[in-house]
Amino acid sequence: MDLIRIRGLEMDCIVGIRPLERERAQRVHLDIAFGLDLSPAGRTGRIALTCNYDEIATEVIAMLKFRRFHLIEMATEELAAMLIGMHPLLAFVEIRLDKPAALDGRARAACVEIKRTRDAFPSAVRPTSYGFVESLLETRDASLSRVRIDAGKAMASALPPGTRTGHGLGRCRQPTGKCGHRGNRRTRALQCADG
Repeated sequence: MDLIRIRGLEMDCIVGIRPLERERAQRVHLDIAFGLDLSPAGRTGRIALTCNYDEIATEVIAMLKFRRFHLIEMATEELAAMLIGMHPLLAFVEIRLDKPAALDGRARAACVEIKRTRDAFPSAVRPTSYGFVESLLETRDASLSRVRIDAGKAMASALPPGTRTGHGLGRCRQPTGKCGHRGNRRTRALQCADG
């Protein structure tokens, strides 16, 4: 299996169980590897036959900035589910997340490293009046779903009032004006409900 790697991705996010960690974002570092067959893209030069690492980095940053994680274990698990759910060519993902401030003064960082295959996240697809909702992961704190809105349809939210949703974690693949979505071309291709 071939690999694409993103090394040293850095951003600030809320992660931790201590009161100060719940209020103040702190720096985390990520190394991500994703496994897929790169030969079709290597032979044709078509980006559609691989995974765009720029899009993946953007999605990872958006997820980490949106959510407020209690544990780095939760962050890596949700990131793995999101990446596998959003990118059908991926066979597996490996994620290492370092939290440098966790052991400040005692060690360089605390880290979690996981490897997840597509089989780790069985999905449940539910048809809707506007397309479908695919449940990718349910945790104590959040639901991670991929939402498809068919051309000419609009999504009426079934989420309880006050639920935060992550917008812009995916893109509408239709040319502007052709899909029937309201607003710009960014859609709720991925909906992350943070309760």
